[in-house]
Amino acid sequence: MSRDALGTETVRARLDAWSYGFLLKGGAGFGLLALLPMIIEFELLGFSLGSVLTLKMLIVTLVFAYASQSWNIVSGFTGYFSFGHAAFFGIGAYATMKLAIDFAVNPWVGMLVGGVVAMVVGFAVGYLNFRYNLRGHYFALATFAVAMLFSVGTNNVSELRGAIGFYRPFPRDYGLDYGLAAFQFTSDLPYYYLILGLLVVVTTVAYAIRESQAGLYLFAIRENEDAAASVGIPTYRYKMLATGVSAFFTAWAGSFWSMYFEIVRPDTVFGLFKNVEILLPAVVGGIGTVAGPILGAFVVFPLAEFFRVNVDQVVGLDDVVYGVALVAIALLLPNGLISLRERFGRSR
Repeated sequence: MSRDALGTETVRARLDAWSYGFLLKGGAGFGLLALLPMIIEFELLGFSLGSVLTLKMLIVTLVFAYASQSWNIVSGFTGYFSFGHAAFFGIGAYATMKLAIDFAVNPWVGMLVGGVVAMVVGFAVGYLNFRYNLRGHYFALATFAVAMLFSVGTNNVSELRGAIGFYRPFPRDYGLDYGLAAFQFTSDLPYYYLILGLLVVVTTVAYAIRESQAGLYLFAIRENEDAAASVGIPTYRYKMLATGVSAFFTAWAGSFWSMYFEIVRPDTVFGLFKNVEILLPAVVGGIGTVAGPILGAFVVFPLAEFFRVNVDQVVGLDDVVYGVALVAIALLLPNGLISLRERFGRSR
C-alpha cells in the first residue's frame, strides 16, 4: 500500500473514531433538540408536528429526561434500583419555593440549596441502606419508604403549608424583573431552552462518570458487587458517591418544576406517580446508558399524550392502551430502545 493510501486510511480511521465520539453525537442530538420548537411548527404536505406535540409537552418531556438521567447515575450505573427519587425531586421543589416566598431568596440560590440538602439526604439514605446491605427489591422498598416519609411529613408540617403547598411567586414578590435572573419568563420558549441546558449539564456529568475510573467501578458493582469488593474496589464509597451526585441533580429538576408550574404540593412532587415518571424514561430507553433516558422520555411522554388525545372513546381506555404499549416495549426490547441499533446492526 502506498504512503498516500496509508495516510488516507489513517485520516479516515481518525474521522470515523471522531464521528462516533460523544461530542459529535451529543452536539447533533442536542442541536436537534434546540431546533425542535421550530421544527414542530414547520408544515409539510398539510401536516406539522405541532398538531400532536406542544411546547409545554416538550418541556415536561425534557424535565423527566433530565430527572431520569440523574436517577440513572445511581440506579443504572450501580444496579441499585431506587424507587424513591421523588424525595430528592420534592426537596428541590420545596427548598426553592420556601426560600423564595418566605425569605425572598433568589430561586437560583434556592436551587443550589435544594441540591445540597437533597445530597445530604441522599448520603443518609445511602448510609442506612448500604451499611445494612439492602439490595434488590429491599433497596427499592426502602427508598420508596423515604419518599412516602417526605410526602406524609410535608402534609403535616405547618411551616411547609401542609397539603395546600406553595404557589409560585411573581418576580415582583422577590424584587426582580422577569428574566433569567428571576427564573421567570413570560413565555414557554425560554423555559424550554433552560431545561435543555440543564439536560446538557447532567448528561455531560453522567457521561464523564461513566467513562471515568469511577464509572468502571460502578459498573463492576452492578455486575457483581462481591467480586468487585474482592479485588479491592471500595464499593461502599462509590455507591455513596453515585447516590449523592444523583440526589443533587434530581433536586434541580424539582427546582425547575417549581418555577415552571404554579403549585407545589406534597402529592405532586413526592407522590408515587412521580417516582414512576422519574425512572420510566431510563427503563424504557435503556438503563445504564447515557442516551437511553433521553430517548425513553421522548417516547414515554409524547406516547401518553397521543393516546390521551386519540383514545377517548371510553374513560380510562387511553391509560390501558398506554400500559399495554409500555409492556410490549419492555417485552420486545428488554435492554431498552437503545438496543434497537444493535438489533438492526445484526440484521444487516
